[in-house]
Amino acid sequence: MKSSTFNTLLIETEGGVMVATINRPDKLNAFSPQVMKELNEMLDRAEKDDAVKALVITGAGEKAFVVGNDLTQLAGLDTIGAYEQMVAGQTTFLRIHEFPKPVIAMVNGYALGGGFELALSCDMIIASDNAKFGFPEINLNTMPGWGGTQLAAKKLGLNRAKEMIFTGNYYTADNCREFGFVNRVVPKEQLREVTMELAKTLASKESFSLKMAKQSVNRGVELDLAAGFRYEAQAYSVNFSASHAKAGFEAFLNRNKEKKV
Repeated sequence: MKSSTFNTLLIETEGGVMVATINRPDKLNAFSPQVMKELNEMLDRAEKDDAVKALVITGAGEKAFVVGNDLTQLAGLDTIGAYEQMVAGQTTFLRIHEFPKPVIAMVNGYALGGGFELALSCDMIIASDNAKFGFPEINLNTMPGWGGTQLAAKKLGLNRAKEMIFTGNYYTADNCREFGFVNRVVPKEQLREVTMELAKTLASKESFSLKMAKQSVNRGVELDLAAGFRYEAQAYSVNFSASHAKAGFEAFLNRNKEKKV
């Protein structure tokens, strides 16, 4: 295992998996401009490093994944400042949503507001049994602004997204697994083990094939069915023409030949 630190992130690599930990446990890992800057620097590093096949994002400690934005900083913004910060956050989370490698949110404790939006921008969510999710912004007379209204509607369904956004209530990990956007709920002491097992499974797959599959699935919730089918066929054919796909078919056919002998 290799590790390095930014000011607000702890970065580790293990078995083709980069683990990025937002490391502000005294602030319940609340976002700050420095955290957002370093998240983007981490994404740059993970994207360029061919040895990194999958990415895990989590928060330090057991109390919180991320509790959202730093309200003391946010409250002082004017209209233009608020708009610019929302666009900046959306840009980062859209980048994670479209990241060319699989991204898993390892959620320990509270995932609220921007922290919930971060989790929803990831491809999969593994949650500890003490995790809680929610959009509390409405209780401050505001609303999600880092893509939450859009991600929630796509990943939770329209009515469930409205319930969570309009009420500001917190929901348990088991609730959210029933809602369909949490992949697994595990005892908190097993959270890293289970998450890393899944991440290493993803890291063992052909990277370009995963990239094409991810793009096709993402487009599937944005395009009409016919257009989605066309996109899938194009992505399939691009991947099919690559040497790794030909090698995969040849290996499969050779195994079948050996079984018949």
